[in-house]
Amino acid sequence: MAMSKTAKSTSKTKQTQWIAERRLERRDAVGGIVIVRIGSPELDLPHDNWRCPFMFVGLGDDSIHFGKSIDSMAALQNALIGIRQLLERTGIPLRWEGFDEDLTGFPRDVPWEFGIAFQHRIEKMIETEIDELVRPIRERHERQQARRKTQKKP
Repeated sequence: MAMSKTAKSTSKTKQTQWIAERRLERRDAVGGIVIVRIGSPELDLPHDNWRCPFMFVGLGDDSIHFGKSIDSMAALQNALIGIRQLLERTGIPLRWEGFDEDLTGFPRDVPWEFGIAFQHRIEKMIETEIDELVRPIRERHERQQARRKTQKKP
Protein backbone atom coordinates (compact mmCIF):
# COMPACT_ATOMS: atom_id res chain seq x y z
CA MET A 1 0.00 0.00 0.00
CA ALA A 2 2.65 2.48 -0.98
CA MET A 3 0.05 4.99 -2.02
CA SER A 4 -1.62 5.21 1.34
CA LYS A 5 -4.57 7.42 1.92
CA THR A 6 -4.06 9.56 4.96
CA ALA A 7 -5.86 12.67 6.10
CA LYS A 8 -5.35 15.20 8.87
CA SER A 9 -7.83 16.60 11.34
CA THR A 10 -7.50 19.13 14.08
CA SER A 11 -10.96 18.30 15.40
CA LYS A 12 -10.90 16.31 18.61
CA THR A 13 -14.63 16.40 19.31
CA LYS A 14 -14.98 12.62 19.33
CA GLN A 15 -13.03 10.83 22.05
CA THR A 16 -10.44 8.67 20.30
CA GLN A 17 -9.83 5.20 21.68
CA TRP A 18 -6.05 4.71 21.51
CA ILE A 19 -5.18 1.02 21.25
CA ALA A 20 -1.39 1.12 21.01
CA GLU A 21 1.55 3.45 21.40
CA ARG A 22 5.30 3.41 20.84
CA ARG A 23 7.95 5.59 22.44
CA LEU A 24 10.75 6.86 20.22
CA GLU A 25 13.84 8.71 21.39
CA ARG A 26 14.67 11.91 19.51
CA ARG A 27 18.31 11.77 18.43
CA ASP A 28 18.62 15.44 17.47
CA ALA A 29 19.62 18.54 19.44
CA VAL A 30 16.09 18.90 20.82
CA GLY A 31 16.12 15.42 22.36
CA GLY A 32 13.25 14.00 24.34
CA ILE A 33 10.62 11.40 23.58
CA VAL A 34 8.14 11.14 20.71
CA ILE A 35 5.05 9.08 21.40
CA VAL A 36 3.25 7.53 18.44
CA ARG A 37 -0.36 6.55 19.10
CA ILE A 38 -2.73 4.58 16.93
CA GLY A 39 -6.43 4.29 17.50
CA SER A 40 -9.14 1.80 16.81
CA PRO A 41 -10.46 1.85 13.22
CA GLU A 42 -13.88 3.43 12.95
CA LEU A 43 -16.57 3.72 10.30
CA ASP A 44 -16.34 7.15 8.66
CA LEU A 45 -19.90 8.18 7.91
CA PRO A 46 -21.25 9.63 5.65
CA HIS A 47 -18.24 8.69 3.44
CA ASP A 48 -19.05 4.98 3.85
CA ASN A 49 -15.42 4.00 4.39
CA TRP A 50 -13.15 3.31 7.35
CA ARG A 51 -10.54 5.46 9.02
CA CYS A 52 -7.91 4.70 11.63
CA PRO A 53 -6.61 7.59 13.75
CA PHE A 54 -2.97 8.13 14.65
CA MET A 55 -1.03 10.98 16.21
CA PHE A 56 2.39 12.05 17.44
CA VAL A 57 3.21 13.67 20.77
CA GLY A 58 6.58 15.41 20.94
CA LEU A 59 6.93 16.54 17.32
CA GLY A 60 5.21 19.90 17.75
CA ASP A 61 1.98 18.93 15.95
CA ASP A 62 -0.56 16.98 17.98
CA SER A 63 -3.15 16.82 15.19
CA ILE A 64 -4.95 13.56 14.65
CA HIS A 65 -4.21 11.97 11.30
CA PHE A 66 -6.14 9.14 9.66
CA GLY A 67 -5.38 6.16 7.48
CA LYS A 68 -8.44 5.59 5.32
CA SER A 69 -9.70 2.74 3.19
CA ILE A 70 -12.66 0.53 2.28
CA ASP A 71 -12.40 -1.73 5.34
CA SER A 72 -11.04 -1.52 8.88
CA MET A 73 -7.98 -3.69 8.22
CA ALA A 74 -6.84 -1.62 5.24
CA ALA A 75 -7.45 1.59 7.22
CA LEU A 76 -5.21 0.22 9.98
CA GLN A 77 -2.54 -0.72 7.42
CA ASN A 78 -2.74 2.73 5.86
CA ALA A 79 -2.38 4.33 9.30
CA LEU A 80 0.86 2.37 9.87
CA ILE A 81 2.10 3.42 6.42
CA GLY A 82 1.15 7.02 7.18
CA ILE A 83 3.06 6.90 10.48
CA ARG A 84 6.24 5.80 8.71
CA GLN A 85 5.86 8.38 5.95
CA LEU A 86 5.24 11.28 8.32
CA LEU A 87 8.12 10.27 10.61
CA GLU A 88 10.46 10.10 7.60
CA ARG A 89 9.31 13.52 6.38
CA THR A 90 10.32 15.15 9.66
CA GLY A 91 13.96 14.29 9.00
CA ILE A 92 14.41 13.83 12.75
CA PRO A 93 16.59 10.86 13.70
CA LEU A 94 14.44 8.66 15.91
CA ARG A 95 15.16 5.45 17.77
CA TRP A 96 12.72 2.94 19.21
CA GLU A 97 13.45 2.81 22.94
CA GLY A 98 15.73 -0.09 23.80
CA PHE A 99 17.40 -0.38 20.39
CA ASP A 100 20.92 0.68 19.47
CA GLU A 101 20.17 1.76 15.90
CA ASP A 102 18.01 4.57 14.57
CA LEU A 103 14.95 2.54 13.69
CA THR A 104 11.34 3.25 14.49
CA GLY A 105 9.86 -0.22 14.02
CA PHE A 106 7.52 1.01 11.30
CA PRO A 107 8.67 -0.97 8.24
CA ARG A 108 8.18 -0.06 4.63
CA ASP A 109 5.28 -1.94 3.11
CA VAL A 110 5.35 -3.98 -0.10
CA PRO A 111 3.05 -2.18 -2.54
CA TRP A 112 0.32 -4.18 -4.24
CA GLU A 113 -1.08 -1.41 -6.43
CA PHE A 114 1.29 -2.30 -9.29
CA GLY A 115 -0.04 -5.84 -9.59
CA ILE A 116 0.60 -9.20 -8.02
CA ALA A 117 3.64 -9.95 -10.23
CA PHE A 118 5.38 -6.80 -8.98
CA GLN A 119 4.48 -7.60 -5.38
CA HIS A 120 5.83 -11.16 -5.68
CA ARG A 121 9.04 -9.90 -7.32
CA ILE A 122 9.68 -7.46 -4.45
CA GLU A 123 8.84 -10.11 -1.83
CA LYS A 124 11.24 -12.56 -3.52
CA MET A 125 14.01 -9.94 -3.46
CA ILE A 126 13.44 -9.39 0.27
CA GLU A 127 13.42 -13.15 0.96
CA THR A 128 16.68 -13.58 -1.00
CA GLU A 129 18.36 -10.81 1.02
CA ILE A 130 17.17 -12.36 4.29
CA ASP A 131 18.41 -15.80 3.21
CA GLU A 132 21.84 -14.35 2.41
CA LEU A 133 22.05 -12.74 5.86
CA VAL A 134 20.81 -15.85 7.69
CA ARG A 135 22.89 -18.43 5.76
CA PRO A 136 26.20 -17.85 7.64
CA ILE A 137 24.39 -18.00 10.98
CA ARG A 138 22.63 -21.22 10.03
CA GLU A 139 25.88 -22.76 8.73
CA ARG A 140 27.74 -21.84 11.92
CA HIS A 141 24.97 -23.39 14.00
CA GLU A 142 25.07 -26.60 11.92
CA ARG A 143 28.87 -26.84 12.36
CA GLN A 144 28.51 -26.41 16.11
CA GLN A 145 25.89 -29.14 16.27
CA ALA A 146 28.07 -31.48 14.20
CA ARG A 147 31.04 -30.86 16.55
CA ARG A 148 28.87 -31.59 19.58
CA LYS A 149 27.72 -34.86 18.04
CA THR A 150 31.29 -35.97 17.35
CA GLN A 151 32.39 -35.00 20.87
CA LYS A 152 29.60 -37.11 22.44
CA LYS A 153 30.64 -40.30 20.62
CA PRO A 154 32.92 -42.60 22.71
